[in-house]
Amino acid sequence: MKENYNSIIEFRIIPECLEKISEDGKVWLALAISNILISDKELAPEEKGYFKDALMMVENEDLRKQLLEAIENREILEMVDLTEDREFAGHFFFFLGMLIAADGKIKNSEVKMLSIICRKLGFPKDYSKMVLSWVSELIKLNNDRNRIIEKLKELKPVFV
Repeated sequence: MKENYNSIIEFRIIPECLEKISEDGKVWLALAISNILISDKELAPEEKGYFKDALMMVENEDLRKQLLEAIENREILEMVDLTEDREFAGHFFFFLGMLIAADGKIKNSEVKMLSIICRKLGFPKDYSKMVLSWVSELIKLNNDRNRIIEKLKELKPVFV
């Protein structure tokens, strides 16, 4: 089976950085990841790694089961405001934007969920538009890259 590399390269959380995030911060991020995936209506292959990361972040077995059930039943999970780990809030926001872009499409349901998450992060709503603009540009750049890669496959090598 041929793998598809046309999606945006996954942006994953570096384990060393994850160690700096509190348990509450990890739970908050895992809930946000799950809610974005649920809002997408279907779990694309490019998004599965993000959900695995969300599960691995959470140490509480009951919460892991709750995340799995929410994904299976397509039920949005309740989130609280992010009051801890404020130094990571911007990083979380862009990380979640990358998650939206993982399948190369931005759906209205994902835009709505990112707006909700923006409020849970304590950011003004226009910051959600800024992140979405950045994500849209990223998708365009990724599509350009994929077109160039296809052209490069057709070129005969020229060694100088």
